[in-house]
Amino acid sequence: MRHEDGRPSGADQGGQAALPGQHAQRAGGRGGAAALRLDKRTYLDGGRHSVILRDYGGGLIEVGWSFVPALTPSKAGRGKSTARDAHEDRAVRRARSRLRRLILAAQLDHLLTLTYRENVTDYKQASADLGRFVRRLRSKLPGWLYVAVAEQQARGAWHWHIAVKGRQDVNLLRAEWRAVVGEGNIDVEPPKGRGVNRRLALVKYLGKYLAKTFESGDRALNAHRYRATRGIKLPFESIIVPPESRGEVSRYVLDLLHQRAGGVGYVWVDPKGMAGWACSWG
Repeated sequence: MRHEDGRPSGADQGGQAALPGQHAQRAGGRGGAAALRLDKRTYLDGGRHSVILRDYGGGLIEVGWSFVPALTPSKAGRGKSTARDAHEDRAVRRARSRLRRLILAAQLDHLLTLTYRENVTDYKQASADLGRFVRRLRSKLPGWLYVAVAEQQARGAWHWHIAVKGRQDVNLLRAEWRAVVGEGNIDVEPPKGRGVNRRLALVKYLGKYLAKTFESGDRALNAHRYRATRGIKLPFESIIVPPESRGEVSRYVLDLLHQRAGGVGYVWVDPKGMAGWACSWG
C-alpha cells in the first residue's frame, strides 16, 4: 500500500521505509490516535524538548520533535561503530529531508532535464558542466533557483533532473546548455498527474534518484549527491512546549499542526515516544 505522495506504507519523512521498531501511522483528526503519550520519566527533568515547525505555504507544514537529554551519550570512534548500516540509513534520510525542504521552501514546481548526446560517463565532468551551465544562466537570470540530482542511465551516461520554479525560457536554457556541452538537449514540464501538488511530486521524483546515488556505492558522489542554489531560506520556527504538556508532547505537537494546517496527514512517532515527525500532507 502506498501513500498519496507515493511513499510506501510505513515510510518515514524522507520517503523511505521506517527502521525496524519504528512506528508510522496516519492521523485523521485533531491529534488522532497517533498522539502517543510520553511517559513521565524522572530523567525528562534533565533535558528539554526540541520542536521545530516549518511552514512552506500553501498548507504544506511539517513539524519534528525530540527529547534532548542533558547528557549526550558518547559516540563511537570513526570506523569503530557497530551500527554502520544504521548510520548510512540516517545519511539517506538526512539527504532526502534536506532535498524536500529546499524544494518546498523555494516553491519549485517544474522539472528541467538536461541530457547529453555523447555518452558522458564521468560524473566529475557532468558535475562541472552543470556548474558552468548554472553560472551562465544566473548571469542572465540572477534570481533563478534550482535543486538538481544526477541520474546515470543503463548505458552509463549521466544526465540531470532539476527542480525549478515556474515556466522557463526554453530557448535560453537550451542555448546555455549547448554552449557548455556542445550537442545536448533540455526538457521542461510540470510533474505528471492530475490533482497532484507539484512541489510534493518533485520531492518524490528527485528523492527517488537521490536514493539511487546511495545505492550505487560510488564514493565520488558522497559530497555532491545533489546541487542547489545557495542561500535558499528554509522556514524555521522553534516551538516552546508548555510545562503542562511536557508529558504529552506528541499530542501537543499534532494539535498544533492541526490548528496551523487545518489537518494532519502523515505521522511518525518513535515507539518510546521520545521523537516524532508529522506533516500536513498524506
